[in-house]
Amino acid sequence: MRQGALIAGVGVLVFVAVGVATLPASLLVDRLPPDLKVEGVSGSVWSGGADSIRLRGTPLGGFSWSAEPAALLTGELAFRIAVTRPDGYVRGRIGATIGGALTGRELELELPLTALHPGSQKDWQGQLHGKVQSVRLEKGWPVALVGAFQMTGLTPPASELPIGDYALEFDGRADTPSQLVGRVRDLAAPLVVRAQLVLKRDRSYTLAGEVTPRPDTPPDISRAVRFLGAPDAAGRRTFEITGTF
Repeated sequence: MRQGALIAGVGVLVFVAVGVATLPASLLVDRLPPDLKVEGVSGSVWSGGADSIRLRGTPLGGFSWSAEPAALLTGELAFRIAVTRPDGYVRGRIGATIGGALTGRELELELPLTALHPGSQKDWQGQLHGKVQSVRLEKGWPVALVGAFQMTGLTPPASELPIGDYALEFDGRADTPSQLVGRVRDLAAPLVVRAQLVLKRDRSYTLAGEVTPRPDTPPDISRAVRFLGAPDAAGRRTFEITGTF
């Protein structure tokens, strides 16, 4: 009897899962948050796409998804997704746990920094490249992150003078239960930068480190770092930036 009940239970679950998976994706559009608008939906809940997605009126790009059924065995609803834009993309695996956390694995992205703050011309300009091995978000905030990012052609707000290319890496080695720690360094830049970015669970951040002009640094950039104060004997100037999200 127990074996029969188990088989029957599994059969019901499979039936329900197949039924839900084959539902047209368009049925979910009316149930999305009001800030999220989707156009040109095709396919099913299991696998489909949309011509465009808009968040608060801002176009994000085209979107496609494909479910990973095996993830259900671990209590996670997971999809392979891709967001495509004329100026870049985001693709990889995302999931949602029973407890409400969001996860990401094998994520890759190529985007202009302006995509992070659309409509604003007063923020940082440049290109963002990233590869995220794993990330976990709780209440919309990262609590675990292993990944590497590069910012190329970085240009400060209200400036037309690029200050080079820089890297940001999170490897988890210095993390604690209350904060994530990333390392910042220059790649191809007129400034030597060695810094640390700390993201705390209270949604605050601290970026602190040292910056040193090179012998061939353009005069405008050398003058710009003087506001940090007098350098040490090696020409290094320390800085610290704090804030909240």
